[in-house]
Amino acid sequence: MKKTLTSIALAAVALAASVGAQAGVLRTTINFESPVDTAGAPFLPYVTHDDIFTQPGLAGHDVFVNIFSNSAFAQAGDLVGELITGANSGSCAGIACPTNNNSTFLNVYDDAVAAIGSVDGFRFSVKSFKAAFIGNGDPTFAIPAGVRLRGVLNGVTTDYMAWLSGPDANGNLGFSTFVTDAAFAAKEFDYVLAYGFFCTAGSGSGCSAFTTDRAQFAIDDIVIEHVPEPASLALLGVAGVAALGARRRRTV
Repeated sequence: MKKTLTSIALAAVALAASVGAQAGVLRTTINFESPVDTAGAPFLPYVTHDDIFTQPGLAGHDVFVNIFSNSAFAQAGDLVGELITGANSGSCAGIACPTNNNSTFLNVYDDAVAAIGSVDGFRFSVKSFKAAFIGNGDPTFAIPAGVRLRGVLNGVTTDYMAWLSGPDANGNLGFSTFVTDAAFAAKEFDYVLAYGFFCTAGSGSGCSAFTTDRAQFAIDDIVIEHVPEPASLALLGVAGVAALGARRRRTV
């Protein structure tokens, strides 16, 4: 009997490990490419206050992106962004857009905020994203702006800051890829806010959010993940072994 119980226990551990390996990490990229449901953003490519669009997310959990103004005087119809196809980004509402991305990306204008989450509240972490500064034609510093990701879990916030580059030697703005730090990447959130900082006093200094109407940025390829709970995987493994044991008893 002892030998049998030991064999079952070892089988449970092995099966749980196998289930964990098969289940793996759920990962997807919010890239603003088709299929995107844009019914909640009727004036595209222009995005107005409180517009929302969705696209397929993690294992059937659709994700939403909701763009809104932080101003107390914001009204429906106020311009807060633009959904741009890079190959046609020269217009870009008449301002200086990034030039090194030919796919579709989201511009966020005039101190607006982009909220990102799952439609059904499914939690996720953010591993990386691409972002770029959007200029208005004025001279800029080597580090003219930043983008803050603020993850919210049960009302508690965790921040990650990405500093954006100014124009290159040819005067062009471009996307950079940012990998979130370990403290931020390890947490799964109810939703994540993305908003800009504009710097007025030297590279990376004198930076503030929601005060200048010049904290403008483009964002793309937001990589999100969800890791299944290890306890759930282990229980599933034990349940599988129990079912095998019951089947064996019936055949004896």
